[in-house]
Amino acid sequence: MTAPWTSLLQCMTSSASQPNFWKKGSSTDLDLFYMAAWTIWGNRNNAIHNDTDYSPTQAWEIAKRTQTDFVTLSTHDHPSHPTDRTHWSPPPQGFHKINVDGATANDGEHASIGIIIRDHTGATVGALNKLLPSTFSAAVIEAYVLHQGVLFAAEMGTSKAIFESDALSLIQTLNSNENGGELGHILQDIKSSAQAFSWSSFKHLKRNGNRAAYELAREAKFSGQVHTWKGVSPPFIQQILEDDLS
Repeated sequence: MTAPWTSLLQCMTSSASQPNFWKKGSSTDLDLFYMAAWTIWGNRNNAIHNDTDYSPTQAWEIAKRTQTDFVTLSTHDHPSHPTDRTHWSPPPQGFHKINVDGATANDGEHASIGIIIRDHTGATVGALNKLLPSTFSAAVIEAYVLHQGVLFAAEMGTSKAIFESDALSLIQTLNSNENGGELGHILQDIKSSAQAFSWSSFKHLKRNGNRAAYELAREAKFSGQVHTWKGVSPPFIQQILEDDLS
């Protein structure tokens, strides 16, 4: 680790030197300390549960980048929302929102998924839907479509991504350091694939706010095909997209 980090760690962990920290340090130093501690803790859990970890230098760089990205995001002028929102809202300028949803199968029908990427104006950057080759549990479908959303956003050149799903338990597990049980391998794939972005987050959005992705998934069950839209909106969800912005 770098010398500044070592000095900061010694300062924070020594009760005798804490007054000096508050006098000589800054709020940015404190933010960076907590971000580094959070990164080390997550790295420790990855090493134990997933047999993957970062070197000390990589962990330090990740902490610095995350803290910088957090400051960038928090300085954007955008309204705050409750954790579980009912309505879709545009991301801050420079960010993209990726909404995903899956439609479960009934009576032996195949499951399907829908993904849509929108920018800060609400314009569609890309959308995708497809029928899956078989039927799966709702939990597996939601995890699978989120991973597909991460891959699709990377393919579309997204840099700062906010992923939204109406699967609350999935988002809660993903944002914790739990291994995810039977979904552990998919969650690990999601986290690994998300490293392609300079900034990313995973949020819960109630079903009413996730209608565009749901309708994309539902349409795939009727068409039975894979459809991809780039730079244009799927015409059958146009009214939903307009409602989201009203």
